[in-house]
Amino acid sequence: MDEHNDDSEQHELEKLRLKKMKTLMDAQKRQHATQERIFSINDKVIYVLKAVLAPDAFSYLEKIKSNEPMVYQAIFNELVSQDVITNIDYLVAVISRQGGVPRKIPLDAIIYLERKIKGIKGKIQVKKGDGEMMDLGSFLTK
Repeated sequence: MDEHNDDSEQHELEKLRLKKMKTLMDAQKRQHATQERIFSINDKVIYVLKAVLAPDAFSYLEKIKSNEPMVYQAIFNELVSQDVITNIDYLVAVISRQGGVPRKIPLDAIIYLERKIKGIKGKIQVKKGDGEMMDLGSFLTK
């Protein structure tokens, strides 16, 4: 009788172990699927950015991404709204079907966003007679 109890307990323990292992494997599969979906969405967003940005603007944005990640993230947030993320599959399909977009965002727009985020104000430089450069405000006050 004692042996029968041991076998029964071992069987129950094995069932519990298998159930826990299955739960862990299911959680791991869900996490992997979520990561793949995120990569997939990220790849689609990059595809859309390549399509809507002029080539020099896209390469400038990539340079900012590697040199100044915080500035890149702020520019990215300006360019890619939640609506874009929500409708990313539709945008990819439209761009693929049409072979691109009619007008691309120029490099100037990316530089403008970068300067806005960094808080850089534009300055108008004036050349004085002796070749010295000074800003317009100083020139006008003299």
